[in-house]
Amino acid sequence: MAKVSRRTLYGIGLSARLRSFLRGGILLVLAFFALSCTEFSAPGLSQREGGFTLTREGESVIPLPRMDELPVDTPVVYAGILVDKVYELSLVSRTFSADGYIWLEWPTSVQELMEEEEIDPEDLVRLSNRIEIWDSLFEPVTETPKELSAGRFYQRYRFSSRFYDDEIEFHRDPFGLINLPIVVEIAPPPMSNKYAAVTLLAHHQENHFMGLSGSLSGYRLSTSTFEPYLHRYPSRFGSWYHPTFSQMRLEIVYQADYWSAFVNWVFPLLIIMSVVLLSPSVAGSMGDVRLAIPSTALLTLIFLQQSYHDELPPLPYLTFLDQLFAVGYAIALGLFALFTWGTNAFERARAGDRHIVSRRIDRADLVFQVVSVTIFIVVAVSAWGRT
Repeated sequence: MAKVSRRTLYGIGLSARLRSFLRGGILLVLAFFALSCTEFSAPGLSQREGGFTLTREGESVIPLPRMDELPVDTPVVYAGILVDKVYELSLVSRTFSADGYIWLEWPTSVQELMEEEEIDPEDLVRLSNRIEIWDSLFEPVTETPKELSAGRFYQRYRFSSRFYDDEIEFHRDPFGLINLPIVVEIAPPPMSNKYAAVTLLAHHQENHFMGLSGSLSGYRLSTSTFEPYLHRYPSRFGSWYHPTFSQMRLEIVYQADYWSAFVNWVFPLLIIMSVVLLSPSVAGSMGDVRLAIPSTALLTLIFLQQSYHDELPPLPYLTFLDQLFAVGYAIALGLFALFTWGTNAFERARAGDRHIVSRRIDRADLVFQVVSVTIFIVVAVSAWGRT
């Protein structure tokens, strides 16, 4: 009778430890998931719905107000752009190269201001987000502007340069959008003061912005827009007036190929997680084999995520794929702890009680499998929905 009592007490203690372990494991995974869901925003930065808005320490880029909100005598320069080629995209450095044409059309009032301030046509605008100026091209196609009817002037420019991408984001990477901007901004300071704030607008004969060679390897062209903005600098540059320069932003949006991204990154992760979640099906008596699976999976996940981040810049947030990796780490670690407990419980049990312990381990494995699959799906859906 005493022998039965000891078995009963051992089974009760085993069940209590099992329930405690499962509760602790589930709470640990949920806490990790909640932490990964927390979003942090840098002070001074904002993204406005329906339009690009950037603010940082007194500097701002905001959409141009409606035309009826501008003064009637506002001098206007009409701008157009055509991009022939987009190439050498580097996500790590957030840069890309592009070649194409820009053309401007301005009225007599702007021409008179240019002559008064001795502003040459090639100095009328600049590409504000281009880098490596020593190896770039921005020059007029003709030596002098072409004079049109009604006293208007027309000048076309050829450009070839490397640009910095200030809008790229990776929240849904590797399935997200790549937004590549080319920014045309009024350059001469006399055209941005209180008395002569020249405004850039899209050319009234604008049609398409991309040529036949505008495709980008690994992506498909989604949309392209050419919209006016106002760029307020954080400095007065030693003058009495705080300058605000008008600019036109061409935003070329590329969509990652879903199937290619899935096969290259998500499918290997799903294969690893499938092996991890199937490993509890191995008999509880084979402790050495069971313990080797989650530890090997952890190393594989680490190397896979490192390869993934070799193609990305340092980020202050988790991408969609990073969150899948994070829950994968938590599941593999929890499974290793479960197998450690199961192996120790099986080895410490008496020979006559091992079949009972083995059944309890199998039930714990089944519960862990169901909970892990549920958490993985919830994390994937929630991560996609939040971004």
